[in-house]
Parts: sequence; structure tokens; C-alpha cells
Amino acid sequence: MKPIEKLRQKLLAQRRALFEQVARAADDLRWLDTNTHPETEEEAQEQSIARLLARLDERGNAELRAIDRALILIEAGAYGRCEDCDEPIPVERLEVLPAATTCVFCASARERDSRQAAAP
Repeated sequence: MKPIEKLRQKLLAQRRALFEQVARAADDLRWLDTNTHPETEEEAQEQSIARLLARLDERGNAELRAIDRALILIEAGAYGRCEDCDEPIPVERLEVLPAATTCVFCASARERDSRQAAAP
């Protein structure tokens, strides 16, 4: 099996697992929304859990979008190139982060820029 096909299969497996996780979190959140009222400490804790589940759901959906984008790039024959510098992303990086869209150098530069922008 070609490396790109192995990565495609890995992305599809991650997508299935993440989709199930997001669906469970959404179901749990709906249940908590309809079955709790913050009259007791326990119910207040349940609402805190609901907020956490909502954040996890948002993060899971963002990860799903990243995986879907990677799958589209594979189909288009454009997968594995850094979207910032257009250099190939090493296969070793893609094996660890198959939805990666940047090489390590550009990802580090983005993080540094983000930290500098957030600094007071």
C-alpha cells in the first residue's frame, strides 16, 4: 500500500472515531439541556459538564473539518504540501498528524506569531 493510501485510511479511521465521539457529546449535551435545572449543586455541576461537552463538540467539529480538508486534498492530488511555503510536508509529520497543512517550520512560525499577537 502506498504511503498516501495508508494516510488516507488513517484519516478515514480518525474521521469515523471522531464523528462518533462528537455525536455522543452532542447527545449527552442535548440530554443535559433538557433534563437539568440549576436548583442544586449537583445540577450546577451537570451544567458545567454540559459546557465542557459543548467545547469538546466544537473542537471535535474543527478536527472533523481539518480531516475532511485533508481528504479533499488527497483526492485533488494536492495533499502533503505546506500551505504556507508550498514545500512538501515530510511523511513522518503526516504519519503523526495526517491532517497537517503546514511543515514544522511554518507551524512553529505560526505559533510564534500567534503568541506574539496575544502578548500584551
